[in-house]
Amino acid sequence: MNLARVHLSIHTVIALLKKVLISCLLVQVSLVLLACDRSEVARYKGTKALAEEFRIASQAETVEPMLALYALEGTEKQTIRMLKEAIEYELNLPIASIQFEPLTGAPEERIDYVHDGVAYGPSLEPRLRMRVLYALEDQFTSLYTVGQLPDGTWRIVCARPIVKSDFSAAIAPR
Repeated sequence: MNLARVHLSIHTVIALLKKVLISCLLVQVSLVLLACDRSEVARYKGTKALAEEFRIASQAETVEPMLALYALEGTEKQTIRMLKEAIEYELNLPIASIQFEPLTGAPEERIDYVHDGVAYGPSLEPRLRMRVLYALEDQFTSLYTVGQLPDGTWRIVCARPIVKSDFSAAIAPR
């Protein structure tokens, strides 16, 4: 009888150990998935602030608050003038949603071109695309390339002339 009990107990212990092992594996898989999810959130960290700033600036009476959302360092006066005109067109349109997406690799996201013999590049390294859907009958949508400043703040990227020291990096294959 004792041998039968020991044999039954060993089988019971083995069955319990299998259940514990499976539970541990499920917990580990869940933690890995959670870590991946957190890294994705970290990648987009701070975009909520940009979206809120964009909503507020888009309802302003002048273009200046919206222009402040752009990374303008090194940008030409002509580019700023064109940005102001584009902003005026969209100023005070009702916003339905703002979403951030990975870059698709489209040429307009990279901002690498030559115009009148001047090479242009992004004012900030492009990191994401911001899609603004306006609450209009025609579902008007604007796409913005955004990048992150060293302090973690997100800003809209625009074109700027590339200085010679930046030029070799801009034409390097990507």
